[in-house]
Amino acid sequence: MTVRPFELRDMLILNRYRDQGIFLDTIPTLTWGRVLIPMGAMLSPLSDTTGVITSLAFEDGDRRNPLVGQVAHIRNLPFARFSFLAPESAIESTALPALLENLVQRVGERQARSLVAEVEESTYTFEALRKAGFSIYSRQRIWKITSVPKMDRGETPWRRPKSEDEFAIHALYNNLVPALVQQVEPPYWDDKSGYVFYQEGELLAFVDVVSGPRGIWLQPFFHPETDQVAERLIDLLHILKPSAKRPVYIGLRSHASWLEASLENLDVEVGPRQAVMVKRLAAGVKEFKTAPLPEIAAASTPKATMPYTKPYLQHEKEFLLRQ
Repeated sequence: MTVRPFELRDMLILNRYRDQGIFLDTIPTLTWGRVLIPMGAMLSPLSDTTGVITSLAFEDGDRRNPLVGQVAHIRNLPFARFSFLAPESAIESTALPALLENLVQRVGERQARSLVAEVEESTYTFEALRKAGFSIYSRQRIWKITSVPKMDRGETPWRRPKSEDEFAIHALYNNLVPALVQQVEPPYWDDKSGYVFYQEGELLAFVDVVSGPRGIWLQPFFHPETDQVAERLIDLLHILKPSAKRPVYIGLRSHASWLEASLENLDVEVGPRQAVMVKRLAAGVKEFKTAPLPEIAAASTPKATMPYTKPYLQHEKEFLLRQ
């Protein structure tokens, strides 16, 4: 079994696998497309800077059909994301544990504490990840929207966040998101990338937005006291202008599933339920060792003949010298 980092000469392998991958990170897959995700491997030789880590695993006797795995890690974040695995048959390969071990080790060197993957529960991939030490910490369902119902719109209540909104956004997140999820995914987005909704001076909703050439991803955080949630979402969709070529995807985690009722009357496609899984990484701890102090030769150390006392003050020295 051989496992090594991706090299530029391996691009031919990626081209061969471009339609055979298992994609485990929903946001870039939907916003950038399946073709571009594996191409991120070209950044792997600069992984210290880019955070894109790609490895290949070769089974004994087979040098032509390696397993390819990729993870992505943003510097200083406590978690990394499992981007993709190829080919699809890799999930049944005996080389998979060695590949995962290599990826975990490499991302752990960047101080990541966990590796996150998103996968449908009804697949063999889900079972394979569980055997590899991944566990569920949340679930989610993706809603795809390509058109927005017409409505009379006045001035939109949504606006881009400002620096003074940061505290309110993080307070809303902390109040809505379970502690288990926060342990894995603390708030890490750029607050200015989304939209905020205030009512009577109180922040009732924040929607994180990630845009790409293939789609727009929304992660909504609505306070349960918000009225007319469906109308608020429609108003935001009018700003974003989804289309068949560039849909809007709304990701609803299990703790926000109550928002599904507000989407059911829209023209939407509902995706299968996904498990959001995490593999905890072992954190490196410095080992402290004790060592005996060097012995001091007895002949060179005069024995004390009286107890130690505090040093004389200056006026006490002068008094003694005059005696």
